[in-house]
Amino acid sequence: MKKVLSFCLILCAKLALAQTPHVCSLSKQNAFQKNSLTKNNLSAAQASLIEKYDVGFHHLSLAVERTSTAIKGNVRTIARSKVAALDTFLFQLHANFTVDSILGSNQNLYAFTKLGDVTAVILPQSIGLNQTIDLTIYYRGTPPSGASAAIGNGFSNRASPTYGNQITWSLSQPYSAYEWWPCKQSLQDKIDSIFVSVTTDTANKVGSHGLLKQIEPKPNGKHTYHWQSFYPINYYLVMVTVGQYAEYRQYAKPKGYADSILIQNYIYSNPAAYTNNATSILATKPQLELFSDIFGLYPFHQEKYGHVMAPFSGGMEHQTMSSIGIFNYGIVAHEVAHQWFGDNVTCATWADIWLNEGFASYSEYLARFYLLPNTASQELSDMHAAAKQEVGSVYVTDTANVNRIFSSSLTYNKGAAAIRVLHYLLGDSMFYKVCKTYQTRFANSNASTQDFNDLVNELSGKNYDFYFEQWIYGVGFPTYTTTWNQTNGKFYLKVKQTNTQNGGLFSLPIAFTLKRATGDTFLILDINTSEHNFEFPIGGTISSVVIDPNVWILKNSTLTKDASLSIGEQAETLGLLAYPNPGEGMLWFEPSLQSTVWLEVIDLRGRICMTLSGKEGFDLRQLQAGIYVLRLRDQEGRQQMIKYQKY
Repeated sequence: MKKVLSFCLILCAKLALAQTPHVCSLSKQNAFQKNSLTKNNLSAAQASLIEKYDVGFHHLSLAVERTSTAIKGNVRTIARSKVAALDTFLFQLHANFTVDSILGSNQNLYAFTKLGDVTAVILPQSIGLNQTIDLTIYYRGTPPSGASAAIGNGFSNRASPTYGNQITWSLSQPYSAYEWWPCKQSLQDKIDSIFVSVTTDTANKVGSHGLLKQIEPKPNGKHTYHWQSFYPINYYLVMVTVGQYAEYRQYAKPKGYADSILIQNYIYSNPAAYTNNATSILATKPQLELFSDIFGLYPFHQEKYGHVMAPFSGGMEHQTMSSIGIFNYGIVAHEVAHQWFGDNVTCATWADIWLNEGFASYSEYLARFYLLPNTASQELSDMHAAAKQEVGSVYVTDTANVNRIFSSSLTYNKGAAAIRVLHYLLGDSMFYKVCKTYQTRFANSNASTQDFNDLVNELSGKNYDFYFEQWIYGVGFPTYTTTWNQTNGKFYLKVKQTNTQNGGLFSLPIAFTLKRATGDTFLILDINTSEHNFEFPIGGTISSVVIDPNVWILKNSTLTKDASLSIGEQAETLGLLAYPNPGEGMLWFEPSLQSTVWLEVIDLRGRICMTLSGKEGFDLRQLQAGIYVLRLRDQEGRQQMIKYQKY
């Protein structure tokens, strides 16, 4: 989802209405009582009990008008028991609502107890392991208006101040689905398929999930919109929006996909709503095609994508049809990207929300980089500036605090900036391989930060735990204070590192560009301690030095020339001669080493190719042929730079 002020919030066989959808599973646990409530409005005992079943199917059949938030209707639920004897079926529905009755599949009435926001259905007989329960909950009422969702209320009604259209809409993230329909608010239990039928005045259209199967005429100036989706969906992504709309269609054609994908937009019926927003609306097609290329085919390609307008400040990634209050290029890109990061693969817990929002925010930059390159640098600058506004980690440690879950600075912008660092560390090919594999491995399911960490390590063949400790769980970002000088054909560089928020230091390869009239020189240097001193033999006059020229790293930095800087004058040299040089790989020193020496082998681009230590000769046979700089250092701090040629 995207909130302005800067949020984003940001299969199986086809069935007919009378058929019973497929039901999937997940492990769970017990008891109906009201104490020590969590933000999800459940006690620990209730949370255990509600996890004793898996939801397979919902059919919401509701009466809703654009003029109020009053709801009347029923929700059919098919679920499967995960325990040997399930005798109580628990669901959440706000205390404002009255439950009139609950019927089983054979129309038998179930006894139930409603205490506040939680209802316990007493089953006439226990349901065994893997057996299904099929019940329909009839309810009515008016949702609360306490603004407990991430943007406003779970269910709202308002007229657009710009276009005049009065709209009724839902927005359930993170804990507000129960404010308008009876449900199970569990991230881990995706609903396998969902039907939404809404009866309303014939002047209205109804936006929802999947494909519009039928607009059914009803008496008294009413009609019913029947939407069906067969893709798994999380509870907070379920939505209904009702109002007077004009429909505008586009079709996307992702690379390598034989068919086209419907983009179905419900825009306020006021013609100015489309005229004023056409550029951003039409940007949806190239963005969906781009993300299909770099992240994998649009996850819900057999159904649709689209937008439905509602008068709130931002956008919300409702699956296959995002709700949107403000059209601009970034918000559209953000909500499109959420169909991959958030909807297809949903965060395992709200602590992991950066996997949804960080990737969607970074995708705003990627859309500009590939499609509107002249605007990408400003997008990146804005992202980094916003990421510096708040102290804390990308990973959420207080999931009862909705404002913290959806922190614009930490979850969205620092999350995006951290993902850009990972992109830099992995390189384009591996980064996009990770993105695509993440989408396929966890498709229609959930993933945690640890799942993503493990995937990065597995695919790269390297251990990137340090990255997650620093950038996801840690606080702050680096400040680099850098001075440089050039004298007697040598380039000297001193880099001091601090953490802006008193967290740990960062370990990163940092790029430097040395600007020269004869041609620029590029160095990539590992910066992992509080201070580094470097010395390189470089000819030609260096006019200036640029740190991180492509702005991969979230950082503060200063870089100045210091005419007094000369490592050779400040530190005692080791006075060693390396031989044979040139050589084929075995390297010795004269005089012979008396104590342990640390050796870094650096290529001409400044990258550290090898790090060794010892008292004897060094084996450099695995190096490719070329010219290198050897940087030697002993326990007393003496150091020496030697040019070395490997045959």
